[in-house]
Order: sequence, then structure tokens, then C-alpha cells
Amino acid sequence: MTKHHLKEGGVKNLMLIMLALFLVVPVLSNAAGVSSRYDVTFGGFIKYDLGYSTQNIHADPTTSFRDRSFNDEYSNTFATGAETRFNFLIKGPDLWGAKTRAFIEGDFRGTTTGNAYGGFQLRHAFMILNWQNAELMIGQNWQQWGMTYYPAMIGIGEMPQYMKGIRTPQVAYRYFFTKEFNAMAGITSATTWSGATRGYNDDYARSGWPGLMGEIAYWSDRCGKIGPNNMKFAVGGVYGKESKTFTKNGEFEDDTIDAWLTAFRYSIPIVPEKQGNKAMALFLNGNFFYGQNVAGNNWFGPGNPSPSNGSYWRNNVVGSDAVAPSVYGLYAQASFWLTNNLWINGIYGHLNYNYSSRARELNPNLVQNMQTYAANILWDVNQAIRFGFQWMRMYTRYNAEYQGLGKTGILDQYRAAAWYFF
Repeated sequence: MTKHHLKEGGVKNLMLIMLALFLVVPVLSNAAGVSSRYDVTFGGFIKYDLGYSTQNIHADPTTSFRDRSFNDEYSNTFATGAETRFNFLIKGPDLWGAKTRAFIEGDFRGTTTGNAYGGFQLRHAFMILNWQNAELMIGQNWQQWGMTYYPAMIGIGEMPQYMKGIRTPQVAYRYFFTKEFNAMAGITSATTWSGATRGYNDDYARSGWPGLMGEIAYWSDRCGKIGPNNMKFAVGGVYGKESKTFTKNGEFEDDTIDAWLTAFRYSIPIVPEKQGNKAMALFLNGNFFYGQNVAGNNWFGPGNPSPSNGSYWRNNVVGSDAVAPSVYGLYAQASFWLTNNLWINGIYGHLNYNYSSRARELNPNLVQNMQTYAANILWDVNQAIRFGFQWMRMYTRYNAEYQGLGKTGILDQYRAAAWYFF
């Protein structure tokens, strides 16, 4: 190779190096200056679950299987880290005299996106405007009525069928008449933001009605508190419509049916903490609810309880009157702190659908009654690490026996979990 070729090659190499530097330097300078205009806090936790079920079912059972079925004959073990989550809390500038903040959170359960465990999914994405006597919340958040104030199940997906709480897109305005009395009104998605449809091609969304929600509440520190939990009582509800469609003589027709639910929820520190120490504290919380046509639109959580699908055609004749059973139930929880960082919880859930005898005969696979018992112990070893152990028994009664299988089923599940908060 001649000196000319060497010189030419060196010039080319030098030009490539300079070009790379021109490309990289802006990137490095931008990276060094990355920051938010507002106060942003990053947090979340890593979670590991290990469990055993006496039936062949996953970590988040919604019903127990029938006696004598294949899934009743075999047990199941499970382990997952998919409940791991992270979040961002943003505090921004004031607006119209209100303090503003926003919250974004996701985990890796994948259940509301059609993905398997490990798929990222949105949990929360909402903004809040806080005035001295009012609050406006816009976005995807826990329902603002009916749900329990402090559910203490170890698994995220456990017991939603007893209105432990769901996340739904909504707009909620809460006004504080006094420090202790307030009221909320707003609109909420006709269905939870879940599945591939995301509210599209859905009977409830197609009705043209959003869910209308409201609540009247009493919150007070008169009886003390346990952690952030003080005395709370509230009565609220939601109302929407379903447009159940069918085809007749080549034309699209529908029958409109109401969907509604009302609930009373409570939070009572029977024995409050003393000077910030929760040892020997006792806390009760839960709800009672009643309504109709609510399983199909997921007010109890995505697909829960999965065999119950809200309304149906009378006598199973498509195009006849659309009917739906009334439903009632409750969630009850007692929590007792042995020490400031070690506490036990006893939990009970009950759900009952009032199908007629004819409906039970025609729909044997729909759930008639469910009950769940659970007990767990939680230990905060330090500010970062928590351990938990839990036993849960789920009892399910179906409308009728089916193809030689039993009418009832019982599931026992044992679960251990470890969290690392950051």
C-alpha cells in the first residue's frame, strides 16, 4: 500500500471519528441535562409470590371448580414476580387556586391487556386538583365509592368479586362541606378499561350511557387512627345502562336494561394507635352492596366472577326480554397489630345472585353463591422489606349440576410473599 493510500485512509478515519463526535456530543449534553420541570418522585416495589392450590388453578382464582371435575382432582403450585410495580408521583404548578399533582403506575400482571403474566399494564394514570374545600380527580384510578378503604389481601388479584375495588377511567368531584362531611359526584367508564376491546363493541358502552356515580361520606379523627386509616362511613352507588343487541329480519334491534349498584362502606379504628405506635391496635373495615346487572360490566373486577355474565335473554330466547338477577354481598375485614410492624388479618367475602328457578335450570354454569374466608399475617421487617403468609378458602355454588359434575366446589390456597419497597 502506498503512502498516498495510507494518507487517504487516515483522512477518512479522521472524518468518521469527527462525525461520530458531532453526533454523540449533543446526546451526552442532553442526557446530562435531563430533568422534569416539576417535582417527580419515583417509587414502587419488587414482589415475589409462592403458593399452593388444592385445585388446578392459578394465583388469582375468581371461582372454585366443581366437585369431580378434572381441575378439582388435581392441585397446583405457582410462583410469580409479576405483581412487581413502579410509579411516578408528580407535583406541578398551581392552577385556578388549586394545588396540582398526578400519579402514574403500572405492573407486570398483563391481565387487563390480553397479555400473559410478565406483560406490562397500566394500573393508575390520573391528575388531581386540590382546593381548600374541594378536589377534582381525572383519569384512571380506584373507584371513588363502595370499595373497602383498606383491603389487606396478600395477592393483588384476590377477592375483587366482593367489591374490594376496581380501577376505572373516571372524573370525580368531591366537595368538603366541613372537615368531616363530604360528597362526591362524577362519571365513570361503563366498563372497566380491560380486555382487547377497551370499551368498544361492548353492550354497556354501546348504550350511550356512561356510569353515573356519587357518594355521601363522613370522615373523622374523633376515634383516632391507625396509620393513615381513620373512621369513615359512606353511602354511594353507580348507575348505567346496557343495550343488549340482536338481529331480527335482517335488522339490528336491542333491549335496554338498567345496570346499577349501591354500597355502604366503613372504616373503624376500634383501638387506635398510641403516639404513632400501632401495637395492640384493632381495625374493622368493609362494605355491603346490592344491585343488578353488574357482573357483565365488571364492577367487581375484570371478568369476576368469570362464569356470571350479567344479563341474559328470558328463557334463553334471543330477542325476548333481557333480564338480570339482582345481586348482594359484602366484604369484611378485621386487622389486629401484635406489634407496630406485625399484624394479622381475618377476611370474609359473600356474594349471592338471585336467579329464578327457571333461570337456574337454563343456566347451570352460572354462579349462584360464593363465599371466601382468608387469614394472613404481615411483617414489616424494616422500611424496605415485608413478608406475608396467607390461607384462603373459596366456596362456590353453581345454579345446578352439570354433566355429572357437582353443584359446588371448594378451593384452599396457601400463599407466601416477599416485597422490597423502594
